[in-house]
Amino acid sequence: MRDLQGKVAFITGAASGIGFALARACGAEGMKVMVADIDLQALDTAVSLLSNEQIAAAGVICDVTNEQSLQAAADYTIERFGKVNMLVNNAGVLVVGGAGENSLDTWRWAMDVNVMGVIYGTEIFLPLVREHGEGGHILNTASVGGHVAYGGALAYCATKHAVVGYTEALADQLKDESIGVPVLCPGFTNTRIAATERFDANQESGAVKGSGFVEAVEAGMSPEVVATFALEQVQRDALYIFTHPGTRGEVAERWSLISEAFDATDGSEVINSDPDAKRIAIMRGEVNAH
Repeated sequence: MRDLQGKVAFITGAASGIGFALARACGAEGMKVMVADIDLQALDTAVSLLSNEQIAAAGVICDVTNEQSLQAAADYTIERFGKVNMLVNNAGVLVVGGAGENSLDTWRWAMDVNVMGVIYGTEIFLPLVREHGEGGHILNTASVGGHVAYGGALAYCATKHAVVGYTEALADQLKDESIGVPVLCPGFTNTRIAATERFDANQESGAVKGSGFVEAVEAGMSPEVVATFALEQVQRDALYIFTHPGTRGEVAERWSLISEAFDATDGSEVINSDPDAKRIAIMRGEVNAH
């Protein structure tokens, strides 16, 4: 879907940060935008700002951890705009701390928002993207933390790795349906994500503030730059969208370690002497059967 004029986007977590910047970028391309967020005050402000820029925008309160809330938001979107061409599963939260440093309730909250929110959104909106036959996109916001690991943000990395894997599998499923499924993997971006503990009674604000993440976020890339590049890559049918060139080395280091692990497998006497391993290799045409 390269021509966005007149198309409809539904964006979660869209009242601020990357979500709002994506709403603005979509509107600038002539799309109608449904701004979905859990924060009513921020939502009203976002819709007003977009409308002042002559963007066809509406807002809806939406809790991505609640299937019924997302269904109601979908129903309202169809009522207001008639269809959905692009779903942006953008809502997300930051949880800092390693093993033993967060309650299980906080873990569940992170999983509910960052993972189940994406799953609920896809299950509810995919039929709507399919039904009009115009093609479309499902853009999932993950993080470079979905490709590398930060011990100071165990829950966050776990959830974002899940989003990356989910997106890859969904993209494979929909590859013949003219529905693109890219995953946005930004580095530190100047948003309010370091303040999202305000929506979870179990998340201590001091944990985030004392972690160094606040400073890194405040010094991060502009969300407008992230959103503009992301939408450009969506139109080019990218699968992975990395916005921060400086994170290449971190991702490459991980794949270097994976490559070394496969080198160890290839050179293992135990593995190579295994009859089943040889049989499978022959079936795949990787070795000569004779």
